[in-house]
Amino acid sequence: MGENGGSAATSLVRTRGLLGTEWFNKLLIVACALAWGLSFFVMKDVTASLPVFWLLLVRFGASSVVMLAVFWRRIRDNLSAPVVRVGVLLGAFYGAAYVLQTYGIVYTTPGKNAFLTGVYCVLVPLCAWLLGHGAPLRVSVIAALVSLVGAGLVVLDNGLPLNVGDALTLAGSVFYALEMVIVAHEGRGRDVWALTFWQFLTITAIVGVGHVLVEAPPAAEAFTPGNVCALAFLALVCSFGCLAVLNYALTKVDPTSGALLSSLESPSGVAFSVAFGYETLTPRLLAGFVLIFAGIVLSEVGTKGDEGPKGTGPFGPGTRRSRAGYASSRTRPRSSSTSSAAVAHEHTKRMTRRPSAST
Repeated sequence: MGENGGSAATSLVRTRGLLGTEWFNKLLIVACALAWGLSFFVMKDVTASLPVFWLLLVRFGASSVVMLAVFWRRIRDNLSAPVVRVGVLLGAFYGAAYVLQTYGIVYTTPGKNAFLTGVYCVLVPLCAWLLGHGAPLRVSVIAALVSLVGAGLVVLDNGLPLNVGDALTLAGSVFYALEMVIVAHEGRGRDVWALTFWQFLTITAIVGVGHVLVEAPPAAEAFTPGNVCALAFLALVCSFGCLAVLNYALTKVDPTSGALLSSLESPSGVAFSVAFGYETLTPRLLAGFVLIFAGIVLSEVGTKGDEGPKGTGPFGPGTRRSRAGYASSRTRPRSSSTSSAAVAHEHTKRMTRRPSAST
C-alpha cells in the first residue's frame, strides 16, 4: 500500500508538473483546434440525418447538464440577476450564430464553413466600433479587409448566385463577433463558468423552441452508432471538454503563440473536409482560404505591440470556438482564475481606440 501510495503521489506530481509546462499546453491548444476542425466534418455528416435544431438541442442540453454537474458550486455561488441576465443575452447571440452556422453547413462544405466562420475574429473591432466602443486600429481594418477579400473569393468560388450556405455562415460569423463584444463589456468581472452555464441553457431553450415549431423528431433509424458517437463528441468533447482545456491552457502560453495555434482550427477543418471527400480545392478557393487565414494572423500578431497590461494579449479564434465565447475571446487571462469575460474586454480595448471626450 505504501509503495502504491508513493507511486501514485509521484505520478500526480509529474502530471501537475506537465500541466505547468508551456510545450504541453501548446499541444493541448493544438488538440482543441484539431477537435474543432474535425467538428465541421462531423456536423456536416450528422446534419444529413438529424434535424439542425434537434442536433443543437442535444449538443447544448448535454453540455449544460455536464457543466452543472462539474461546476455546480460556482454556478450556485454566483447565482444573481446580473449573471443570469448577461448569460441569457450572450446565449441569444451565440445561439443565433450557431443556428446560422449549422444551417449553413447543410448547404456548403465543411472547409468553407470553417473559414467563413473564422472571419468573426477580424469583425470584432468593427462591431465594437459600430456599438460605440471606439474606432478600430489601422491594423485591425487592414486585417478585416484582407479576410473579407478572401471571404469574397470563397463565396464566389462557384460564381453567382451566392450559395445560401455561405451566406448563412457569414451571417453567423457576424453574430459571433457581436457576442464577443457583448461579453467583453457586459461580462467583465463575472464568473466564466456561471455565465457559460446560463449561456448554454439559453441556447438549449432557443433551439428547443425552434425544434418544436419547425421540425419533426428524428426517425429511430437515424440513431446509428456513428451518429450517437458524433453527438457525444460534439457535446462532451467540443462544447465542454475543449472549452475547459482551452480556458486553462491559454493561461500557460505566450499569447501570440496561443493565437496562432488556436487559428489552426480553420486549416484543419479544410484538411478534414478534403480528406473525407467533401472539398475540392480550386485555385480561387485556396487563395480565399489563405487570405482569410492571413487576416486572422495579422489581427493577432499585428496588434502585439498594442497589448494592454502585462499578461494580456490575443489568443486567436476558437469556434465555435466554440467553442463558447469565453474560450474564443482571444486574450490571455492574467491567471487561471481570471474571468475570460474580463479577458475579452482587454482584447476589445486593445483592438480599438477609445473615443475622445468630445465624441
